Amino acid sequence: MEIKKILNGLERSPALLRDLMAAVPAARLKEHRIAGKWCIHEHAVHLAQVQEMINKRLHRFMTEKTPEFAPYVPGKSTPPDELMKLGLKESLRKFAAERKKFTGMLRQLKKKEWRKKAKHPEYDNYTPYLMARHLLLHDNVHMYRIEELWLTRELGKK
Repeated sequence: MEIKKILNGLERSPALLRDLMAAVPAARLKEHRIAGKWCIHEHAVHLAQVQEMINKRLHRFMTEKTPEFAPYVPGKSTPPDELMKLGLKESLRKFAAERKKFTGMLRQLKKKEWRKKAKHPEYDNYTPYLMARHLLLHDNVHMYRIEELWLTRELGKK
């Protein structure tokens, strides 16, 4: 039952993000309202970048006995200005397409495969189930940040 809820949430995220981004005025997209923090554009395109990486991880779960993963740290394992250079519309399309692939692969997993363990230096336990749930929560964190940056007055000012 919980797996179905996670899958449903993951499948809904691209449309929710698309609708959210359509509501944000263009002038606000690349406005850095808090020094040293991401703007709305960066949060949105980051979701597409992460989804592509997560698809590769799930493929490895499906094809390797005990996959080992390296941490993904934007700005440290990638160029710091990478997200600003990415196109928003293309990233939203990519996010939807990559997410559809991901949920399709998840739906192929047998019950036992959802609990298959991998090695990850940041986590005590890392399985397809935990990765999928973590990804859903990750989506929501970034969409909340987008809405917060868009709607909050005097954000980051003292």
